Amino acid sequence: MRALTESEARLIRALLAAPGDSERELLDETRLPRSTYHAVRKRVYEEGWLRIRFVPHPACFELPFVTIALAHPFAESAVDLMERWSRPESNVILWGGAGLLFAVYLHHSRDEARRLTSGLADEAMRSRSFFLTTDTGPPSLPIYFDYEGVWSHLAGIPGSSQYPRPLSPSFPARSRSPVGPPSPGLIRSARNLVLRPVVADHEGRSGHFLGLLGLTRPEHRLLDDGWVFRRMLPDFSVLPPYQERRADQVVFVRGEILEGSTPAKLLQGLTEKCRVYPFLLAHDGTTLVVGTAGQSGPTPPAIDGSRPSVLGTLQEHLRRIEVDSEWVTSLTPVVDHRYDRVLADPGARPPRPR
Repeated sequence: MRALTESEARLIRALLAAPGDSERELLDETRLPRSTYHAVRKRVYEEGWLRIRFVPHPACFELPFVTIALAHPFAESAVDLMERWSRPESNVILWGGAGLLFAVYLHHSRDEARRLTSGLADEAMRSRSFFLTTDTGPPSLPIYFDYEGVWSHLAGIPGSSQYPRPLSPSFPARSRSPVGPPSPGLIRSARNLVLRPVVADHEGRSGHFLGLLGLTRPEHRLLDDGWVFRRMLPDFSVLPPYQERRADQVVFVRGEILEGSTPAKLLQGLTEKCRVYPFLLAHDGTTLVVGTAGQSGPTPPAIDGSRPSVLGTLQEHLRRIEVDSEWVTSLTPVVDHRYDRVLADPGARPPRPR
C-alpha cells in the first residue's frame, strides 16, 4: 500500500473538519492549486478513503435518547447476534467482528430504549455486554463520530477548527428552529436526503458527485436550518498511512466517573496531555464510554514527546475501567450510519403515545 501525499493528507483534514464548506472555502483552507485540489478530492472519494453521511438533528425529529451498546459474542453465535442487533429500526450503526459488536440506537422515549436494551441483553449469545442509554444533547454526548482530532494528530497537522462536535450541534444563526413535531412532508424530505449517499454507494457512484446542485428546495432548507447536517467519515481499513502513521485499531473504554471528576476533565486530560482524540464520548452522569481510533505500534519519538500514560490518565477520572479493542480490518460496518431507519414514513407507522 502506498503512502498518502501531503496534499492528500491536508485535503482529508479539511474535509473532516468542515464537510459542509463550499468548494471555494475548502480550496482556501488547503492552499492547494485548483487542479491539484480537484484531482485529490476525486481520488479521496473514488478510493473510498472518506464517505459522506447526512445526519438528522435529534431535537428536530423527536429522538431525545441514544443507546451505545457493546458485546463480546461467542464465536458460534456471532453471526446470529449480529443479525439480532441489526433488526430493530432504531439501530443506525452496527460494527461487527468475530470478537466484538458495537452498535448505536436512537429512541423516541426512554421506555423505548428500556425495552430495546432488555430484549438485547436477555439472551445467551455473548460472554458479556454493555449498554449505556443517555440524552442525545451535547452535555451527555459531546463527541459523535468526529474524526478531525485524531486525523490532525496522525497527520501531524496542529490544531483543529471544529473538534469536538456533538450529535446535536447548535443551530445556524437565523435558522428556523424546530417548533412542534415535523410534518410528514418534512420527514420524507429528510429521509430522501439521508439516503442520497447510501444510494450512491449502492450504485457505485463516488461521494464527490453528491454536491448541493441536485438537492430540492426542502432539502436545501433542511441543511440551511440545521435539521440535517453532514458528517465525513474515514475508512481507516483502506486509508493509506501518512509518514508511516495510520489508525489500525479501534478502542472502546468504559468506566464509572470518579467523584470530583467530570467527562470534560477527562477529555481535557486525553487531548491536551495524552494527545488522544476520541471520535465518540457519551455518559449518563455516572458511567462513561469513549471510542478512539489509533495506531497499535510505537508512536514515533517526534510525535510522542513526553506524553503521560493514557491508562494513568483514565485512572485519574474513572474506576472499574474496561477496555475493548479490535483491528479496523476486522470490524465490518453492517449498518453504516443508516439514519433513514429512524425517519420512517409517518404514514407507515402508528402514532406514538404521548
